[in-house]
Amino acid sequence: MILKVEHSTLFEYEEPIYETATEVRLHPASGTGSQQCANFSLQITPPASIFDYTDFYGNRVHHFNILQSHKRVHIVATSVVETAAQPESGPFAEDEILLLDLLSESRYVHFDAAIHELADRFRSIDEPFSQATEICRYINDSFRYEPGVTDVHSTSAVVMALGRGVCQDFAHIMLAACRHLGLPARYVSGYLFGGGSTPEGRDEASHAWCEVWCGAEKGWAGFDPTHKTLFVDDRYIKIGTGRDYGDVPPVRGTYKGASSEKLGVSVRVIALERDNDVSELRQRNRN
Repeated sequence: MILKVEHSTLFEYEEPIYETATEVRLHPASGTGSQQCANFSLQITPPASIFDYTDFYGNRVHHFNILQSHKRVHIVATSVVETAAQPESGPFAEDEILLLDLLSESRYVHFDAAIHELADRFRSIDEPFSQATEICRYINDSFRYEPGVTDVHSTSAVVMALGRGVCQDFAHIMLAACRHLGLPARYVSGYLFGGGSTPEGRDEASHAWCEVWCGAEKGWAGFDPTHKTLFVDDRYIKIGTGRDYGDVPPVRGTYKGASSEKLGVSVRVIALERDNDVSELRQRNRN
C-alpha cells in the first residue's frame, strides 16, 4: 500500500515560555524489506533549526531548540510510506546484545505475579511464533479496550490489575509475557490505516504493537493484541522500536517558564494512488 500520514502536534501555553528543547520520533522506519519511506518532511513553528541522529534501537530522531519567547509550538510531520503485504523472507540474523536487552524488565514492563501467571498458560508451547500468537490472542480476548482508564505512564502491572486499557497497555502486557518466557520482544510505535482514500482523509491516532523475535527462520514477527486480526500487515506503518513506550514517544521535550501546557494531537492517514504520486515524491525527496 501507499500511505500518506499527516501528524500534527500543538503545544499551547497561557503565558510565554522560552528555551524549548524537543525530540521528535516521527520518521517512519525504512529499508526493513516490508516498508520504505518515500518522503518525509518536518515543519516547526516558530521556525527552528532541525538536527537528527539515530538512537541505539535504530530509530531516526529529530531535535530542535527554540530560545526566544513563545506561547505555542506546532510540529507537523508528513510522510509517504510504501508497505508490503508479504513479510521479508529469511534467514535472519540479529545482534545478540540487542536480543538480551529485549528479554528484561523495563520502565513500563514488569514481571509481577500476574504476569508470571499469564505467561505460565503458554509455557508448554515450544515454537516461538505459535507461542507469541497464543499470547496475543489471549490478551485480545481477555482485556477490554477502554480509553481514559490509563495514561502514558501506566505500567503492565497497572493494566493487569485493571483488565482494560488501550493499545500501548496491551503491547506492554504482551512484552512482559513474552520476555518472561524467554522470547525477545520489542515495543513498536506507528500508525494503523483504518481505510479511506479521500483527500480529506480520516482522523486516526498513533498506534502501538509488538514484534517478537521468532528465530533465524522467521525473524521479527509483528503482533497486535489490540485487534482481532492479531498479525501486522500492510496497513501498519512502523515509526520506531524500543524496550517500551519510554524509548519511542512521538514527541518529548522540556521548557523554561511557569505556564501550564495544553497538548493537541491529530493524525490523518490516507491511501494514495500507486504509481504517479509516489514516483513524484521520491524524486522530490532525492532533490
